[in-house]
Amino acid sequence: MTSDFNNRKDSGQRCPANAQVSKEMDILQRDRFELLSAYLDSEVTAAERKQVQEWLKSDPKMQCLYTRLVKLRQGLQTLPVPESEQSAQQAVNQVFGRINRRRSQRVAAWGGAAIAALFVGALSGILPGNHSLTPQLAQAPIPETAAEPLMVALNHPAVEIPKAAVAAPEKFVKPSVDGADAKGYQN
Repeated sequence: MTSDFNNRKDSGQRCPANAQVSKEMDILQRDRFELLSAYLDSEVTAAERKQVQEWLKSDPKMQCLYTRLVKLRQGLQTLPVPESEQSAQQAVNQVFGRINRRRSQRVAAWGGAAIAALFVGALSGILPGNHSLTPQLAQAPIPETAAEPLMVALNHPAVEIPKAAVAAPEKFVKPSVDGADAKGYQN
């Protein structure tokens, strides 16, 4: 069996052109098969129907394939349909029963988690180490007083502050009484 596989592998490696021709033939045969199957299902155009009928008249391989497909189709149509063991209503009832069981399981799980949290909370309040059983609020820490008072240097700053540039003030032009400024422009 291995030697037969190796012979096929070697022959394919020696002649890649034959592999391409074989691939094209496979595609052609697949297309013919699909067209013949569509012909049996009455899903072809008039031109395709005529083409298939020509093949069936002249090609013995197509005649054989056609006969096999017709037998297969008839066999599938005559297959007995097994009767269901239960009615549709029973199946629906089973589905909804499962949904309800899952819902109740989920509620039980959440309820159990809530009870466990309450139990842990109650135990943590009772265990030694707490000074009282009443809830306590967080408190702001008491600030520590510095040993040394804060000193601010007024005459000598810690960082040198650059002096701002001084700009010359602009001359203010007083508007005249009639609404025109000194240069004669209207406001």
